Amino acid sequence: MNRMTFSFAEYYDPDWMHFGPLRVLIESEIEPHSGFDAHPHRDVEIVSYITSGVLRHTDSRGGSADISAGEMQLISAGHDGMIHSETNPLDRPETHYQMWFIPDQPHTDFAYHQLNRSPEERDGALCLYVSPDGRKESMPINTDAFVYAGEFDQRETLSYPLPPGRGVWIQVAEGHLSVRDISLKEGDGAGFTAPSELTLSMEEETEVLLADVRMDAPRIGE
Repeated sequence: MNRMTFSFAEYYDPDWMHFGPLRVLIESEIEPHSGFDAHPHRDVEIVSYITSGVLRHTDSRGGSADISAGEMQLISAGHDGMIHSETNPLDRPETHYQMWFIPDQPHTDFAYHQLNRSPEERDGALCLYVSPDGRKESMPINTDAFVYAGEFDQRETLSYPLPPGRGVWIQVAEGHLSVRDISLKEGDGAGFTAPSELTLSMEEETEVLLADVRMDAPRIGE
């Protein structure tokens, strides 16, 4: 099962092509002992956040890894590209969100990163996983984007600053929240560019993904 937010593969909507450098957002569920066979990528930054189960990655550069719930993977496919497969090795379904960002620079190199943040780090706070410069031990990405994840209790609130020229995409992996009088439930997402600050109010226990992007970032190779 795949659910697309922006136009991709068989799904096309001219009003939903991208959000700044965020080009693809997919919610995926992989059945036990199945998955995506070997396929190529180039000139793209691929971020995967596992919400349940285990995602097994194998690539043509000799890499192999298992990514578990609460972990995030970043693959810079590079200008020369790579081939990889994504499978579920377990007897229960695996679920994850995957975001593709277009690099803001040409001729990037292949790089693989994987980061596990503890439940304590994610509890009640947005935990930084991805940044342009690898700050706070995050994974470095080849575009002006910051990716966070966090888990919050019911009635918790979160304020997030939004300077001019930047946008924030909020994706609810689990639970229910409200932001600017918009109700977002599990699987829902929304992008914001106008306010100077966003306030997220948790209506129940909620797991959130947040991508902070430069809206006019060049999208090399698109």
